[in-house]
Formats: sequence, structure tokens, C-alpha cells
Amino acid sequence: MNKYTVLKWEKLLLWLIPPILRKKTHFDWLDVLLSPLHSLYEDILYKMQHTGQVIYLEKVLNETFNITKNYNPNSSIEEKRQEGLIYIDESIKPSLQYLYLHKEYYNPDEALPNGDKVRGDLRLPLFEIFRNLEYQNKDNKPVYLAHRKDYTKISYANFRVFIPESLITNQTIVADINGNSPNQQTEAINIISAEYHTLLNFYKLAGKSYQSYCYSV
Repeated sequence: MNKYTVLKWEKLLLWLIPPILRKKTHFDWLDVLLSPLHSLYEDILYKMQHTGQVIYLEKVLNETFNITKNYNPNSSIEEKRQEGLIYIDESIKPSLQYLYLHKEYYNPDEALPNGDKVRGDLRLPLFEIFRNLEYQNKDNKPVYLAHRKDYTKISYANFRVFIPESLITNQTIVADINGNSPNQQTEAINIISAEYHTLLNFYKLAGKSYQSYCYSV
């Protein structure tokens, strides 16, 4: 924090009191009257120093609801999970997979008369599915080709907020889990805490939506 934004309130108050009135009782009384202004100043200054960027939003969430943890913006998602931090990840909106015609990559040197080609001991058809390596499935599940309805009939959040299970269990953040285990990494949970939504809606970018998920360390 820059030094010019840090105010020494007691020293400032002492300077503003005329010398003839600088008595302890008078000073303590004015200090009590000044405390709301002090709190308001610190709150506004804190909000001005944070934006809707992911690292700042994660920092604010952890400093508000996860005060026992030290947030490190340089940590990876796996490290944040191991430390039990609140972190933000991208949306689960299915990525587009592109299909290419055989004429776009047809190689006559490898082709057989019946339209097949040889790859080692396997004989495969020429028509293949190419996918962007950036969207490889980490769980080794079949590649899902998104349908038009997936983008027109389903609403996806812009980002996801992952909350450690301990904060849900001790009700630091109150969630409606309908009697089920809060360890649901694939289904969003309903957060009831008004402070949680107020904080997110204040800092996040306008028009951005979010969903909350729970995970166990």
C-alpha cells in the first residue's frame, strides 16, 4: 500500500485539535466520533485497490471467508486445492470440435484402392476427426461434439467459483445442499449467504455470471 494512502488518524486528530483543547478526555471523545470515518475510509480504499480480475476476486473471497489461509496469486489450481483456498476456474461450456473433409488432408501415397489407408497393422478409413490439442479431455472420456442446442437451449455461467468443503461444513458460507454431501464437483450448489453474492456482484465485471461448486481437500 502506498504511504500517501495511509493516514495516521491519532496523529492527524492531535494536529487538528487546538493546543488549548488537547486534553486526554477531549481527545478520546473526538477519536470515538472519528472512528466511523476511519472505517469508511479503509473500506473504500480496500475496494479501490481491487478489481474484477481473477487474482483480485480470489484474494477478496479468501480474505473475507477464508481468513486462516494465505492466498498466493502465483499458485496453480492444484496448489490452491491442496491449500484449501477459494479459487476461480473457467466455464464448463463445451468447446467446439471441428470436422475436416478428407480432401483437406488426403494423401494419395498412403491410400489404398478401396479408399482405406494403412497405419501400421491397422486399416483405417480416410475420414477422421481432428480436435484442438488445447481442449484434450483430461479424464480420458470420449470427445463430446457440441450440438447447436448446447449453445441455444442451455445457459452457461461465465466462470465457476470453487469453495472448500470445510467452509460449507462450518457454515462460514451457507449453502443449500438438500441433505446431500457438499462434495459435488460436477453440479453447482446453491449459496444462501447474501454477503457472498453481494461481494461477488460488486467486484465481478458487469454482465458476467457465475456458479458455485464445492470440493474436498
